[in-house]
Amino acid sequence: MNSRPVIAQPVIILFIFALGTAAAVFGAIASDNVDFARARLTVWTCLALGAWATAIVIARAPHLQDTSWARWWIAGLIAYLVHLWFGFGVIFEWSLGAVFQSQTALVAGANFALLALWLVSAVIAAVKRGPLWLHLATTALFAAAALISTLSLWDTPAFYGGLLIAALWLAALYYRFVLARRSAQEKHQEA
Repeated sequence: MNSRPVIAQPVIILFIFALGTAAAVFGAIASDNVDFARARLTVWTCLALGAWATAIVIARAPHLQDTSWARWWIAGLIAYLVHLWFGFGVIFEWSLGAVFQSQTALVAGANFALLALWLVSAVIAAVKRGPLWLHLATTALFAAAALISTLSLWDTPAFYGGLLIAALWLAALYYRFVLARRSAQEKHQEA
């Protein structure tokens, strides 16, 4: 029986990236503030790709080398860079002062810390070297930022997106601590 996926993972990742980015760029045209809408909508591509990478970390760390984690992680970073292009570049015209004034030091600082860590983590993931703790720390910061930025918006669709992300991560925890252990026990009993 062939266990290969019908569609290769890089194609799925590229499709999600292209569809999400196109929807954000062109969907924002219907908004009163096109630039703000693009910044707000492009983050969802980042969240989708980064959330899947985070689920892989939850389910498989420290054994990430034999997974597609790095592809999802790097694609999530590229989507984050697109989001920052519209947010930091287009809206704030590359002014650090304006970003910190508008978003508060905590939010802006977390965004820039995530950017720096994610860049280093992605480069290390691309060459398949480096310390696992860096990936885990970056993933934890991404997860915190994703959940805080979505679940704090109670009366918006973002809240429900945050619930979906949380459910995905809970499913990854269930896989790690229940299903994977059960499978390992069954294999051990067969041996």
